[in-house]
Amino acid sequence: MSKKLTLIRHGKTGYSGRYIGSRDVSLSSAGRQQIEDIRSYFVNRKELKIIASPMLRCRQSCGILFPEQKIVYDDELREVDFGRWEGLTFAEIAAKDPDYVDDWAKLSGTFCFPEGECVDAFLKRVGTVGEKITHFSEQDIIIIAHGGVIRALLCYFLKLDPSKYLLFQVEKGRFTTLNLFPEGAVLTGLNLGVK
Repeated sequence: MSKKLTLIRHGKTGYSGRYIGSRDVSLSSAGRQQIEDIRSYFVNRKELKIIASPMLRCRQSCGILFPEQKIVYDDELREVDFGRWEGLTFAEIAAKDPDYVDDWAKLSGTFCFPEGECVDAFLKRVGTVGEKITHFSEQDIIIIAHGGVIRALLCYFLKLDPSKYLLFQVEKGRFTTLNLFPEGAVLTGLNLGVK
């Protein structure tokens, strides 16, 4: 028997092009609208297990999508902590820390964001969520989280090396679906929702 897993990325925050991980920012009006636009996909789904990042942008997305449903907030679903790169653009990061950027580009698990989180630690905590999901008795599971978390979960369930996470463009305010089987997962939809 398969489980249905839906991975929803929170809506836009107004920080387009900037690295926002541990900074607790709100949805923008455009982000709220994005989440409103996909709400109809979830209205009639009642027997759900819903887990979300406790970050404000995810809590606000949950409030729009599932105002009357029980939601479990899990710290393991927080976005990676970019450390001193929080709020910066890639160009600003490259100018400030060119040596670190070169190391980051190698996609090594041993890479640590300056004054932030190490990639290995991030992948380990997201992997614990993946492991929990495989043991849930519910057959319809929804995760509301962040781009990096969703990419890491896709690699986890599709049995891809975590360094392949950039193969997935995960859009804000969209959702991705997988069918989970004991033998592995099948990606059934990527960036679904209103365009």
